[in-house]
Amino acid sequence: MTKDELERQAAALVEANPAHICALCIPLGEEPLFDLGGKTRVVSASTIKTPILCTALEQVREGKLSLDQPVKVDREVILEDSEFFDLGPGTFPLWELLYWMIVTSDNTCTNVLIDLLGMDTINAWCAAHGLENSRVERKMLDWKAIEEGRNNYTSPWDQYKLFAALYRREILTPELCGVAWDILLRQRSTDQFLRYISDDVQVAHKTGGLDYLNHDCGIFCLPEHPYYLGVFVSNAPKIEGDNRVVGQLSRLAYDYMKGRC
Repeated sequence: MTKDELERQAAALVEANPAHICALCIPLGEEPLFDLGGKTRVVSASTIKTPILCTALEQVREGKLSLDQPVKVDREVILEDSEFFDLGPGTFPLWELLYWMIVTSDNTCTNVLIDLLGMDTINAWCAAHGLENSRVERKMLDWKAIEEGRNNYTSPWDQYKLFAALYRREILTPELCGVAWDILLRQRSTDQFLRYISDDVQVAHKTGGLDYLNHDCGIFCLPEHPYYLGVFVSNAPKIEGDNRVVGQLSRLAYDYMKGRC
């Protein structure tokens, strides 16, 4: 398959789907293989949790927090969708809240971290690192905020900048980038990017989902040819979104990139 054929097939998948889809695929250090609305600002869902992770680690770098710092989680802030907090309230090290926020996308951990860091601090970190379309305006599962017009946002290009900087150890410190990368590699959601890939491939990524919306973005760690993929699906016909089209675009990009190895 040539690059032109890849672009045509990716565009055809997007155009044939009734949802609004933004997709970006970039081999690191090269030009995009396809860029289908990559700079479009979209509702982020849980993909905003990667900038939150990095903001917390920046506070660790500055000595304002520590990975072992105890953080209290009270019963009244525990959300019904939380699996980890089936164990109940308690005091947990910062690193563990970061871990569950990414690996199982725990919303209680995320809200506790938003309170700890402050939305202004998170948004300032995004702005300082060129994430022009990424912003936190509400906590997780705050439906009232959404009704009032406040939401969380990102774009495929913003997520590319963030994941590429982590991969290259260009932000934080090399050690703290390693902490973030190790957590992102442990992502347990495999029903989008890895839906149709049987190979044992390492992917550092973060998913997101809301009603009629599903996203996945991150870096496939292919030897010699690592590449970023971000697929953001909004306004899908079904309430669960469309994980299949994310999987189809992922398989298409993977087959092309694997052929270069």
